[in-house]
Amino acid sequence: MGAWASEVTRKPMRRVIMNDPIVFYRREDGGVAAMEDRCPHRNYPLSRGELVGNSIQCGYHGLTFGPDGQCVYAPGQDRAPSAAKLRSYPVVERGGIIWIYPGDPADAASQPVPDLEWMTDPAWTPWIDGSIYLRCNHQLLTENLLDISHLAYVHKTSMGSDPDRIAASETTVTPFDTGVRRRVRIADIPTPSLFAASALVQDRIDQWTESWMIPGLYQNHTRVRPASSLSWEESGEAPLQNRSFHGIVPETESTTHYFHGGARLNVDVETITGEKAHEILEEDVDVLEAIQENQQFVDGRPIVNLRNDGTVMQWRAVLRNLRAPKAA
Repeated sequence: MGAWASEVTRKPMRRVIMNDPIVFYRREDGGVAAMEDRCPHRNYPLSRGELVGNSIQCGYHGLTFGPDGQCVYAPGQDRAPSAAKLRSYPVVERGGIIWIYPGDPADAASQPVPDLEWMTDPAWTPWIDGSIYLRCNHQLLTENLLDISHLAYVHKTSMGSDPDRIAASETTVTPFDTGVRRRVRIADIPTPSLFAASALVQDRIDQWTESWMIPGLYQNHTRVRPASSLSWEESGEAPLQNRSFHGIVPETESTTHYFHGGARLNVDVETITGEKAHEILEEDVDVLEAIQENQQFVDGRPIVNLRNDGTVMQWRAVLRNLRAPKAA
């Protein structure tokens, strides 16, 4: 995920992604251009320049570049230098999101944009445009999202409940080539405040959460029903449901762009909104940034894993496989 569509306008916008500075802007037809955020003359950020039609002009010496990254004008010269060519990035705009492909552009067409079509279901109320700037490594955020047991402590006033029942939840993890799927079923816990205002549940609930993690994107679907002795398969669809997605975009080794959005099933109350989701996710910020700060002193010392770290262990194995050299 490169940006929210609402962020990209006719004013150039800079964003560093995986240590690469990138400038985003809209062409005159409304399409999005993305290229290296530097003028190859003296490395001045193009995002500090201005748009001239569909092109962007450097604010230092006036070199001008088309959306494909090729220099089209150099003041005082009959021809623009052909060597002044910047990397441009394939982009797709869909559902209010600008997706960017940082790999070989020739491969972009074969890489599907993640499916978030559930955001358009009329039975649900969606929200987008959530954003948090995290001063920590992206992997800390990824593993936090895969960790169910911290809900009872970090989110105790919003999503938290009985810590022992949450930690002892029925968890199933299924790895696949590019990620992991996780199912968590928690039985008969005091109703978290997030759902307590609804008349569709009582003071104790069962909660079923399904999640999918691939590099750069986490999706989550939570179902909540009154506490029951019936299996989930026997009881039918849960009365309270919400879904969320989380764009996890490394900026540097120690900073991360965290985008988030979601949707709630339309019921008797607003169980969750974009504003409420942001408040809940902000509760993780101090924890993750404190870990990042502390690692400079304790990195390399042994780490202890618990029962609920199985999902994280499976995720790490998937990453190792993705990073391993492929046989010719």
